[in-house]
Amino acid sequence: MMKKKIYLSFIFLGFLLFFTFLSSDVIYAAEPEVVVRDVGYSAQYVSQSINDPIEIEAGTTKTVTFKFKNIGTKTWKNTGANYVSAYTMEPRYRNSIFQTTGWISSKQTGKMSATVAPGQIGSLEIKLKAPTKTGDYIEKFYLASENYSWIKGGYFYIKIKVVPAIKPVEVSNTNNTVIENTKEESYELKRIILSPKNITAVGGESVRIIVGFQNIGKTNWSNFKITANNSEFADNNWLSNNLIMQAKEEIPVNSFLRKNIYFRTPVKKGEYVAKFILNIDDNKIINEIEIPVIVTADAPSSYRQPFFSNELTGIEEVDKVKQTLRLGVEPRIRVGILAPTSNFIQFRSYEDDYNVYAGTELKGILPIRKLGVVKFVDGIYSFKGGELDFTSNNFIRLEPVSNPHAVYHLSNLITRAVTWVNPESLFNKYRGVLEYRQGEIDKKMYVVNDLLIEDYVKGIAEVNKNDLPEFVKANLVAARNYAYASKGKYSFFDVLGNTYDQLYLGYEAELALPNVVKAAEATRGVFVTYNKEIVTTPYFGNSNGMTKSFSSVWGGANKPWLVPVLTNYDKGKRQLGHGVGMSQRDASLRAKNENLNFVSLLKYYYTDVEVEQLYL
Repeated sequence: MMKKKIYLSFIFLGFLLFFTFLSSDVIYAAEPEVVVRDVGYSAQYVSQSINDPIEIEAGTTKTVTFKFKNIGTKTWKNTGANYVSAYTMEPRYRNSIFQTTGWISSKQTGKMSATVAPGQIGSLEIKLKAPTKTGDYIEKFYLASENYSWIKGGYFYIKIKVVPAIKPVEVSNTNNTVIENTKEESYELKRIILSPKNITAVGGESVRIIVGFQNIGKTNWSNFKITANNSEFADNNWLSNNLIMQAKEEIPVNSFLRKNIYFRTPVKKGEYVAKFILNIDDNKIINEIEIPVIVTADAPSSYRQPFFSNELTGIEEVDKVKQTLRLGVEPRIRVGILAPTSNFIQFRSYEDDYNVYAGTELKGILPIRKLGVVKFVDGIYSFKGGELDFTSNNFIRLEPVSNPHAVYHLSNLITRAVTWVNPESLFNKYRGVLEYRQGEIDKKMYVVNDLLIEDYVKGIAEVNKNDLPEFVKANLVAARNYAYASKGKYSFFDVLGNTYDQLYLGYEAELALPNVVKAAEATRGVFVTYNKEIVTTPYFGNSNGMTKSFSSVWGGANKPWLVPVLTNYDKGKRQLGHGVGMSQRDASLRAKNENLNFVSLLKYYYTDVEVEQLYL
């Protein structure tokens, strides 16, 4: 699930500092009370390399990298007396059962990987060794400058699911083709793991198999590639419709190659065979893996098969779209939508069961198709639906059990009519997670739609149905940047769902604007970066012939990628919007008249930037 978010609200009692911590998985976790001796040490959570819950087989290890931005004035060091690391919390300084090599002690993680200056992002790697007892765990930590101060905003935690260890099952070495075997080199393998050996699931479900091979020849392997013979099994983790993974990886004689293969079950009900092909050292060995697949029901109507754009590959060759994959996993975004004044909402999903939480406490499950009613009266939240009926002082959160893209319907959210997109839609259907909660300052009630950022981008309605594809792509990359750069902007969500930030209309916008969905899929994971940082990329209707600098409109320090550029197609027009960044009118005409692609457009309006794909 999504990465944790840290939102701060401060109450000073002497030198004690209290925080309110939010995350996409478990939103409220009471923060431990710590004394921040020096507020020059301040952190903002950015990301983690593996989404919660992190699944680890019993007795095995897994490394998770957490990234934090130094938003204080003091440099974080990884050497010397005041190096930065993290200590276990709740209870403080407890011995972690997940401690292993790389930790300073059983109660203290390793150090930050490098020195982190103010404004920069640092990495903290935590290697976790799972205990033998299976189950769900939460490990809580707090960043600290050793022997000096706790770091403000440095609280974070990890949800871990320890699963039974999978025992290797030796299988016959079938379908093994040795292409070359000379006196100088001898290639041979034995397949020792195939788990599970068959799959039963509904259509469109993401599943995993584990395969393992032993090098039993006389020559070390230097690279491998795993492909599929049928694109209907493609998953978003794949590199293309048929290429699952490839890497240069040294596998010495008698050593093992063990990989997880993720794939999607076909859309329609029926019986299938998924076939995957392992290729060692450029056709030196070819091994086929076959998995019987039974699809018990058609995929939900809202399911969209993974999309891999050949256009992006072509643009990479011409315009240098870099594939650095620095984010690792797809981020999440939290959208605030003003709720009805009636102080209740009606919730229903036809695509998945939903876990129902009061704060962090799981209360039970609302079954698929069942109506749930969430209320807030006199400071008390309540929920009634299915077999659940409870009240709580904490806000209510509904989270899909198995499908993070599941669509839900808020039948009494009737304030979202946008006739120019679709006059017949109320735009009250959304993907992912719902929260219902009261604003901390304005005391208004909000629906918070917590979802994967690509689902968010597909639900944005900032362009028209007939706009040129390259302009739409450019606009969506800018929108993706804007959303990511806004993380933590408000107290418990990142962006508003209206034009104060970006007009987000959810699932029904996907149906009304299929060109947006296609452009979002074609630019999945693509961001504008400046000096390796994801930066804010505002855009607006049109200029009067020249865009404006950031500081001239909003004050503060100048942002070197947001400086004035000529917008010839806007000359003679009256400015519409703030004037900073990309002019939508000029960009659309530039794409049409000059045949520019989205990368060229972005690099024109945002100065000295790179366009990079940061996750697959």
